[in-house]
Amino acid sequence: MVFGWGKKKTTNETIGSRMLEKQVALSEINDIIKENELQRLKKITEIAKSIRGVVEIERKNIIQIISQLESDTLKVDDVDKHLKLLIERGKEAVISGLKKETAINLTSTERYQDIVNLNIEIGQMLKRIGDILGVNTKVMHIFARKYAGKLKEHLAEVAAKKAELQTLVDEHSKFESTVATISEMYEKIKKSQSDVEEKNNELSRIKEEIKSYDKMMQNIELGIQNSKSKSEYQEFLKIRKDMDALSLEEDKIKHEVDLQFSKISRPLGKYSYISSLEKPLKKIMEDLVINPFHILTQENKNSVVEILHAVVKGVVAGSVSVKDTAKAVQQIEETINRLDEFLKMRSDISQKRTSFENNLGIFNIKELEEKERELIKTRDRKTHAESIVRNLENEINDATKRIPHLARDIETKLKEISGTRITLKI
Repeated sequence: MVFGWGKKKTTNETIGSRMLEKQVALSEINDIIKENELQRLKKITEIAKSIRGVVEIERKNIIQIISQLESDTLKVDDVDKHLKLLIERGKEAVISGLKKETAINLTSTERYQDIVNLNIEIGQMLKRIGDILGVNTKVMHIFARKYAGKLKEHLAEVAAKKAELQTLVDEHSKFESTVATISEMYEKIKKSQSDVEEKNNELSRIKEEIKSYDKMMQNIELGIQNSKSKSEYQEFLKIRKDMDALSLEEDKIKHEVDLQFSKISRPLGKYSYISSLEKPLKKIMEDLVINPFHILTQENKNSVVEILHAVVKGVVAGSVSVKDTAKAVQQIEETINRLDEFLKMRSDISQKRTSFENNLGIFNIKELEEKERELIKTRDRKTHAESIVRNLENEINDATKRIPHLARDIETKLKEISGTRITLKI
């Protein structure tokens, strides 16, 4: 580092010494930064003021040299008139240019921005003077060598001071960058802490919600158990079982009807293509071919008998072709004779089903089913809440782990800018 400020200690200096240590709260970080910033700016201002003073002296020295050059004829009377003209023009360009560049009043160093401006100002002055002298370098080094040498010495000193000033600016820019990084990490810690607090509150709320779901499920399950323990429910289950058995009995009857009608399916099916029955009868006939049990009702009995008699006539007349006419007629008449038997079986099944359905009213099954649906919904809500709890716990864990890492990074940065080993109390 320059000027001894911020200078790294040598090995000899650090032997036996110990870096200061300090514990601070997170809220004290800004105070530490401001304190170090004020100290740095004070030191920078002092050094910049000294640099400005040296540059100001060198500026006046350059003005003095230019004044001497201006009054010096450079003994060009004995040279070629064309060369003399070039020398005089070069001399005039250097004098007028350097007078203009050194006529400025250097910016003061009261504030840091003034120091930045001063650094830019000196840099621009050196560049423009360098450009002027560069263009006229032959004139200066051949015919005004002693002035060129002096200018070089003074400009070198200005350049050295400019480099020192640049170092001050660069170091403070680095300091500001470090401070910005600290501020960013500080905000991340605050946000993480806020998130942890917010998520912990949410976690507590949802855990209470889960407890309420447990109580709700206990109450619902108790209600379901009470309902199922009633004698009415047992009777209801018995009726349901009887209805299931009735369905099996109905399936047997349907199979028997289908089997009987399958015996006459060929003549019945062929007759459907040639029949001139009215539309309602034709529809019943089509259904007899597809699903005789479904269409075989007391209301449709006469229509079914009419259709079957018509089929018999068609078979006897030969309009409905069959392999064995007598057998086909015998099976159709057998089917007609069994219609009352089938209808009675269907009627008995229907009466039993109606009786069972009426008796089902002994128990309010809808109320029980509603309780069971509510139990499923409550379990689903609890499962969803437990999933949220797991996610929140993972997020809290991640945020909690992130805070110490950020704190250590801040401690490192604070050490860089303060020279003190700082431990944050989180």
